Amino acid sequence: MGLGTLVKTSADPGTVAGGPKIPHCSELWDTISRYIYSGLQGGSIMKGWMAKENEMIACCSDGTRPVIFKIERIDYED
Repeated sequence: MGLGTLVKTSADPGTVAGGPKIPHCSELWDTISRYIYSGLQGGSIMKGWMAKENEMIACCSDGTRPVIFKIERIDYED
């Protein structure tokens, strides 16, 4: 995680986290990865806590610069 860790993107690499200008925060990934992995497996992210079981609100653990994320599993049929 950090500068230059972006492997592939269809966007401008200079505007994407992990690109040559914007580092990707490893603490952020530590905070949200469990929800991402659960959603990727089709699991309920926060059943009983959120109005929709495919959504989750997570907050970065950085107390001086907190960032809040809405994580949503988008279901589709093949």
